[in-house]
This record gives sequence, structure tokens and C-alpha cells, in this order.
Amino acid sequence: MEILLTYVDPDVFPVPPGWTAVGFLGGGPTALAYDPERTPHAVEDGVPKPLDPVAVNAALAPAVEAAASRLWPQGWTYAISEAFRLNRRSVQRDRITRSGLHPVVLRTLGAMSCHEDAEGIGRLLHALAHYADAHTEGNGDVDRLDDAMRAAANALDGLKRVRTGRALRPRIDADNCED
Repeated sequence: MEILLTYVDPDVFPVPPGWTAVGFLGGGPTALAYDPERTPHAVEDGVPKPLDPVAVNAALAPAVEAAASRLWPQGWTYAISEAFRLNRRSVQRDRITRSGLHPVVLRTLGAMSCHEDAEGIGRLLHALAHYADAHTEGNGDVDRLDDAMRAAANALDGLKRVRTGRALRPRIDADNCED
């Protein structure tokens, strides 16, 4: 079984309500989706068919490695555990093969890694997660991530100011310079 973790457009590849679509089987039109109990299914034309979780988990390791390597080509096991706050052991190949990963992690990994700017998105994910974990004081993850989002907006505003036109040096009047 081959799995491609990628964005699954719900308008084109419908899955039952409350299910999580994470990618495709064999690169074709059959979506891989998980029901609310985290049981994997092949979904074609909106019709789910249960899959063997052991077989799916065995095929997940190379799919996770491929998607994560697009986001973090310099090395992904540390970056994914930091960004998604996962135990580093849980993202090792043998653990994924045995236990899989949560469907929301798989969906996010696929959706973030399927574009040409995947490496840039990976850098942003890691930087924003680091900021939220190290520099905010919110009561929970959502509050801390909201703080990181505000900080990112401030940083972007600063970049816009500097990169719009040329940053000018202050003009020095030669008559007022002291020796």
C-alpha cells in the first residue's frame, strides 16, 4: 500500500461528516480518511471502506517521511516534534509503523507540505511554534498561538517598513560634524 499525504479538497473528495481526510492511497482518486475513532478507511465517491490499521500504519512511515522532508529538508524529526509538540520518539519510523500518528497531525503534515513553498512553510511552522512555546505566557496552546500570531503580524509590519523602498541613512550635515 502506498500513501500520499496531501491536501484533500472536501468538495472534490467528500468524506463523511466528522471524518479526517489525510491524503490518497496509491496516488489515485481514493482518499485515506479516519473516522472519529481513528479507524482508517479508503473513501471513493464518498463511500468509506474500512482498511486494516496495521497495513495502513506500515505504509504511513514512508509517507510521513516524504511529507516532513518537504517541510524540513535539513532534518525533520526534531522540527516536527517541536512544531507539533510531539514526543520525538513518536515520530520515529518504527513507532509510526506500529502506532501511526493522530489523523490531525497527518492532515496538517500533508496539507502544509503539498505546495512549492513547503520548506518556507516548515520554517514558519517551527518559528511560530518556538515563539509560542518560549516567549508567550498564555493560559493554553490557543492563547499562546494567538500571541505568536500577533507577534508574526508585528514582525511582518516591520519587514514591510524596511523593504518598502530603500531604508535611508540619516542625512549628516557636514557643517555640524565634530572632529
